[in-house]
Amino acid sequence: MLQFLPINLALKQYLHFTGRERLFALFLKISSQLVVLRPISQQQNASKRKKMSDTALDSVADVEIDSSGKFKYILIKIWPKDDKNNSKYIVRGDGRVDYHADIFDEVEPKLRSKKISCDCEGGGRIQHKPQAKTILVYGYSQGFGRADHSITVEKLKAKYPGYTSITFNNEGY
Repeated sequence: MLQFLPINLALKQYLHFTGRERLFALFLKISSQLVVLRPISQQQNASKRKKMSDTALDSVADVEIDSSGKFKYILIKIWPKDDKNNSKYIVRGDGRVDYHADIFDEVEPKLRSKKISCDCEGGGRIQHKPQAKTILVYGYSQGFGRADHSITVEKLKAKYPGYTSITFNNEGY
């Protein structure tokens, strides 16, 4: 919103801006008595950054798990390098690995090559029965701890909307 202020009030307001607001404040018109001052909010600026980095995040699939069976999985939080405020979760599961860390060791370099940073938020196991259209998420990772299975279930529900049951419990290893 534009504000029409006498120059002395506009300057006082300008001096109260934080460092970041001050950097993005624009003086649109200066006359002898009036200043039109339009601060560009941090939120507007953040949304521009977010749009630029969304394409990097969008290029990463939310869910990549085995097509069936019982296997280990991890929940990973990803964000564009230098923009940790713009993040999303991804789920990776693989029956070929012995340890949850093996999954992370495979995924992390691929993300890094796209200039995407990541943290493993935890792990567990998935029992995927495509014939019955069910998925059960449970357990924990000894190395990474228990993932927030509710986030994993939401991601799986989006990936498999036709499934009759996608649930979790915190039982077992």
